[in-house]
Amino acid sequence: MDEKVKALLERVKGTASYAADAAADSARAAGKKAGQMVDVAKLNVQLFDLNGEYNDILRQLGQVMVDTHRGQAPEGALVTSLLNQADEKSGKIAELKNRISDLKQAQTCPACGAPCGKGDKFCRSCGGKL
Repeated sequence: MDEKVKALLERVKGTASYAADAAADSARAAGKKAGQMVDVAKLNVQLFDLNGEYNDILRQLGQVMVDTHRGQAPEGALVTSLLNQADEKSGKIAELKNRISDLKQAQTCPACGAPCGKGDKFCRSCGGKL
């Protein structure tokens, strides 16, 4: 075989190998991003449920206020219990919102696949440029 053809085929082989590696890296990055999106979706479902529970507690507290206005004295323990439940749900809602925010602000290093902050210029793991 002619040496020039042989050299050309070697360069084509090297380029194809490089392209395959780049495609694999892209697929891994896309997979990680898809995983982050699934995690955010799951957290959003939990957040939706918690907001519903929180609104139900607020509705019950409102009913207690209306009943009190009408002269029906509620049990003191009921009001305290509802307020404690509202505080608990509110704390969980804030925690979920923070977790969602953290997941949405993350970016993945193209060199090593490590998660990095949205504003980072370089990877915290490998030092690669983002």
